[in-house]
Amino acid sequence: MEFLSILLISISLSMDAFSLAIAYGTLGVEERFSKKIASMVGIFHFTMPILGMTVKYILTNTFSISFHFITSIIYFYLGVMLLLEAKEEKMTSPLLSLKDIFLFAFAVSIDSFTVGVALPRFTILGPISFAIASFSFTLLGLNMGQKISKVLGTSAPIFGGITFFILGFLNL
Repeated sequence: MEFLSILLISISLSMDAFSLAIAYGTLGVEERFSKKIASMVGIFHFTMPILGMTVKYILTNTFSISFHFITSIIYFYLGVMLLLEAKEEKMTSPLLSLKDIFLFAFAVSIDSFTVGVALPRFTILGPISFAIASFSFTLLGLNMGQKISKVLGTSAPIFGGITFFILGFLNL
């Protein structure tokens, strides 16, 4: 039963990375960057729940932090980056720098920190499963986004930017 629960949580945690990877994939992210992006997302989905489990008692008793607000700000920033990119004649992915990949991975992994806080006990199975699922879904999303961009053409980044704005508002 515990394994099934962790598997379902892993898939659920990967869905935001998947949907946002589709948005970025519409910019034609090169395969070498796709693997770097997916790896960073996987690393964050491994690390964040461990951090969550580690600081669980401190957060519940001392601080009240709204991670949803932070995530929304990051989504808005990424949305603006995509929309600005859509205005350029030659579109390239804004996820080419380590800083941007880091920011993207952080934004889609904040929820795994919260899940780490909520896990009933410390287990390494969760973070490993979260990392594998998020890596796989991110890579799949980037590849799907590339295929979608062939259909939508130059309007694909606008679709991606709007997606980030919607997710930003939903996280407020």
